Amino acid sequence: MISFTHDVPPQRVVFAVGAILRTPEEAERLNFSHALIVATPGSGARLGQKVVDLLGARAAGLHAQAVLHVPKAIAVVGLEAARAASADGLVAVGGGAAIGLAKAIARDTGLAILAVPTTYSGSEATPIFGLTDGERKITGRDAKVLPRTIIYDPDLTLGLPAAVSAASGLNAIAHCVEAFWADGRTPVTLALASEAMRRFAKNLQAVVANGTDASARAECLIAAWLAGTVLAAGTGLHHKLAHVLGGLGLPHAETHAIILPHVMRFNLAAAPAAKARLGEALGSGDPADAIAAMLHQFPIPQRLRDVGFDPGRIDFVAAEIAAAKITSPRPASADDVRALLAAAY
Repeated sequence: MISFTHDVPPQRVVFAVGAILRTPEEAERLNFSHALIVATPGSGARLGQKVVDLLGARAAGLHAQAVLHVPKAIAVVGLEAARAASADGLVAVGGGAAIGLAKAIARDTGLAILAVPTTYSGSEATPIFGLTDGERKITGRDAKVLPRTIIYDPDLTLGLPAAVSAASGLNAIAHCVEAFWADGRTPVTLALASEAMRRFAKNLQAVVANGTDASARAECLIAAWLAGTVLAAGTGLHHKLAHVLGGLGLPHAETHAIILPHVMRFNLAAAPAAKARLGEALGSGDPADAIAAMLHQFPIPQRLRDVGFDPGRIDFVAAEIAAAKITSPRPASADDVRALLAAAY
């Protein structure tokens, strides 16, 4: 007999073309009077400055130092910047790096986050945070880091390069895939994962082929939100692998994309219900092959060797995964992980 507990913290979502112009209104709703804007350097900083200008007196300044995987030292600098600015709120502008840094600051300060995502990572919809310390990526869950409000503006994704769209889209698809066998899955998370997969299957390739396809961009952004939301059900082998590899310095979204078909082949053999749901959403009798075909069509790295993975670290990764004692939908031994990584390499 089915049994579950559905416990998802509340979150306000504003979705519209041009929604970035509503940032001041949403900041006011959160009682921000002196918010620190968090972004990455470069193009992220330019968008961050636009938000600073929109907020005017409500902005405490721009902190554009976010980087992938939130190294502990970067988190410390971000925390110091928030305290030095006497910030009473955080506005995270950009992809997973900016949102991840804002989460690290929020975890230690309790400051609310207003997220303005520009990729399909889905981090803005989750209470999950991550920090890297040396070669280890530490992840956890804390309601304090869940952004209180998300502003989704499809126009902000129109300039996203094809490679970034492809990698972050497959990253989000990985959230959906694991939702089908996560221990905390519920009828709601299963339905959201199915819907997100359906939207990605129909629109992600169109976005990669033509980044100016506004309708497909909007559909993928909706799918990314749904995909992030289902992470509330938990994660498994795929995300644990991606996090361990991230601690070794591999790029986050690209690593997700590369290992996804391999993890799917391993796990779907023991998850017939998940295979059926994925097959229906993807229109394929072999979901792993369908995702592999999508990956091969995209202008992103195809193998772990392409993103700098050292095969000499396979034993280290295998030991880390074995220690996690993952059992859903099937146990993953150190030997299983070695074989999976060798295939992905």
